[in-house]
Amino acid sequence: MTAATIERAAAMIEQGKIAGRGAEILDADTPGLTLRITRASGTWYLRHRKGTYRLGSMDALTLPAARLAAARARIDVEAGLNPREDLSVFERVLEKGRPVQLAVDAAFADTVRVQSDADRRKRGPWQWRDLVEEFLPAKTKDLKAGYGPKYAAYHRGEEFNEIWEQDLETLQFSDLEALRDRVIENRTRSAAARVVRQNREMLTWAWQYHATRAGFGDVQHPWWDRWAIQYKCGVRDHTPTVTELVRTLLMAKHHLALGGTTQETGPGMIAVLWAIVLTGQRTGHLTKTRRDAMITMPSRPGWEVWTWTGAMMKGGKSGSRPHALPVPPAAIEAIRRAGAPDGDWLFPSRVEGKPITPTGINQFFYRLEGRMKPGKGEAVTHREHGNLFEAYGIRRWTPHDARRSLTTFLDDEELGGAGSAISAHSKDKKETREEARIEDITRRVYANAQRLELKAKGMEPWVNHVLAAYEREKARFKPLSLP
Repeated sequence: MTAATIERAAAMIEQGKIAGRGAEILDADTPGLTLRITRASGTWYLRHRKGTYRLGSMDALTLPAARLAAARARIDVEAGLNPREDLSVFERVLEKGRPVQLAVDAAFADTVRVQSDADRRKRGPWQWRDLVEEFLPAKTKDLKAGYGPKYAAYHRGEEFNEIWEQDLETLQFSDLEALRDRVIENRTRSAAARVVRQNREMLTWAWQYHATRAGFGDVQHPWWDRWAIQYKCGVRDHTPTVTELVRTLLMAKHHLALGGTTQETGPGMIAVLWAIVLTGQRTGHLTKTRRDAMITMPSRPGWEVWTWTGAMMKGGKSGSRPHALPVPPAAIEAIRRAGAPDGDWLFPSRVEGKPITPTGINQFFYRLEGRMKPGKGEAVTHREHGNLFEAYGIRRWTPHDARRSLTTFLDDEELGGAGSAISAHSKDKKETREEARIEDITRRVYANAQRLELKAKGMEPWVNHVLAAYEREKARFKPLSLP
């Protein structure tokens, strides 16, 4: 890294040439010294195995000053000291245009050993990182299994670096607003809304239950409650047509290698895509379909009944009931032709002995949509084929939308009760009194037998409708030539 490197970085910021989340430039002469540039500014950091430390802004610190700050900070960190306050003083002195040596004398004076992490967590005062480490175990133990890491993702990340080692008693409202704005810039507005909501709850938890240790002993009210963001979660009501559904099946079949990688989509993924369209089931339990939980249906030769336990339904939420679905022979044959190999799971993944997951299905849809995939470091998997949904004239849909297509079709066929039973949910609050009365009757009549005959009456016309549309679309489908 040279002075010319810094000048080019400053020019790129001024001219608005920084794309996406920005970039990082590493100084080969100073271990760990990194210049992060975004559309708004440039900031020096020290990347160390014990953490990341902000050295100061590019406007305040020249390259020699940043190298000096990095070296002094590294000494402190490896000695078990926290350099945050010294670095803050160093930057403020340089911002006033004072000489570097004066900034060194003011910032890096003789130091005393700081409180250990364990003692600080036990006695306080807490830093932001202590609050996170104390709050997450208390919160995630009450969340459904497997959700903890996803929840924690909104309490960690590079956006938190600037306050990660900040004492909570010195926290200002401007710090929270800056955190929110960094998340908007680096992630999405919806992610920022989650960060605001979850971290606001975390601060209130500390104030209510650990005020003294957290440094909130003198705080009379939760002032962070006014930390907010202008965001409203939209409600999806997209109902794809059956033509769009079957065209997606054809598209996925003809484009197995989806750009940026030579690895083809596995047969288990194609099979589960067929099952999503034909059965209208949630991916959470559909992906857990075991072959030993598929039984014959005595009243209908050739039919199978797929079964799931209450723990598999809706992510194992308390009170979830077991579910069973009669599947007609035509659907069984279509899924079999998709090529899912034999094994314990009906929809096996590439990992031996493991089924496909809902996350894997979402990533498959992202590949169809042409989304680029971030990798390690600066690596990115590019999708030269672009958005296949747009290329084939399909409005983008999600697995949950296919459920809406099934129930809408059955409503039109005056089989709304069957649609509700197949989807494993009751009618919504907007139903009419007549619909509620009919649904209540069918619930009582078929409750003990999982309403298999009612479900079968809905599955048969829906499957026939989908397969007929597939044959029509197949006859006129023209695969595109893609990279």
